[in-house]
Amino acid sequence: MKELIIEGPYFEDFSVSDFLPPAPSVTLTEGHATVHQMLFGDRLRLPLDYMLSEIITGSTHPLANPSMVIGVAIGQTTYATQNVVGNLFYRGLVLKKPVFIGDTLTTTTQVACLRQNRKKEGRPTSGLVVLEMRVTNQHHDEILHFWRCPMVLCRDSGVETGHADVLDSIPSDISHAVLVEAVPVAWHLDRFKEKIKGAHFVGVEQGVKFIVKARDTVTSAPELTRLTLNLAMTHTDAGASAYGQRLVYGGHTISIAAAQMLRALPDIVTLLAWRHCDHPAPVFENDILRSEVEIINKTPLSTGGGLVDLHIKVFAERAKTAPESAKNTQVLDWVVVALMA
Repeated sequence: MKELIIEGPYFEDFSVSDFLPPAPSVTLTEGHATVHQMLFGDRLRLPLDYMLSEIITGSTHPLANPSMVIGVAIGQTTYATQNVVGNLFYRGLVLKKPVFIGDTLTTTTQVACLRQNRKKEGRPTSGLVVLEMRVTNQHHDEILHFWRCPMVLCRDSGVETGHADVLDSIPSDISHAVLVEAVPVAWHLDRFKEKIKGAHFVGVEQGVKFIVKARDTVTSAPELTRLTLNLAMTHTDAGASAYGQRLVYGGHTISIAAAQMLRALPDIVTLLAWRHCDHPAPVFENDILRSEVEIINKTPLSTGGGLVDLHIKVFAERAKTAPESAKNTQVLDWVVVALMA
């Protein structure tokens, strides 16, 4: 009997400019929204309030939570990361158009850069694979564009691939013009201010840091991995993890951070972009996460309201058996751009 081993690519299998095999397109449903809400308790108003969503956006389809949209899009890119050690960073992520329940997302993934890591005794051989992603909807509109950088294992521990790309070619910032273009011009931000009597753009103060006391325990991590079609084995199989236990999908940590951010700033209309998003340390099931949120910049818009840059740091308390040094480990460094009325 002929036997075939089904496994994902290793670092030496990639070439720059390769397009990776396409993932299934995904139609976002109320089922996705319900599971996302169950896992994260996200209080972003428009995805929760269908009437308010229609008043502000003009669409009879409710707005999809941007964290959920991005989580699904990242999951569609994970053919490349089946043998991942961990994802190091995201760059230049812009939600170019709003996404609604009922929209169908299709993601194209291309290898942008490759750099083999220096070999270290006692560590598996690996390399950095920078991926460029473009996500379109059913109308062929590009709704999302970003880069991310997973660290992927080598199949052969002695391999010398010669890949030594400089990662500086990956955009480190997003221009103001790109952000302004991503603001939905047809939305009625004035109506949001009329309906929601809270702290809007003019009421938030640059330089303020919020310490969010409420923490969240990471649970149901493999379930989110499967929901988003994430193929990285380290998230579902402890034996495939470099840490001897399942690594939590980075999108899980980011979605918890987004929900905690909204405790500090409950009147954000939506999220437009990530200037950067780095994972300085791994997250594991049952870690307890807390966030600090700082307003680092405000930019008014000529159409009303404005853009608010938020620097979010997330810290993990490890299991009770972990050493004291692991009780306050920074696991996320994230700068996100929010739209406020």
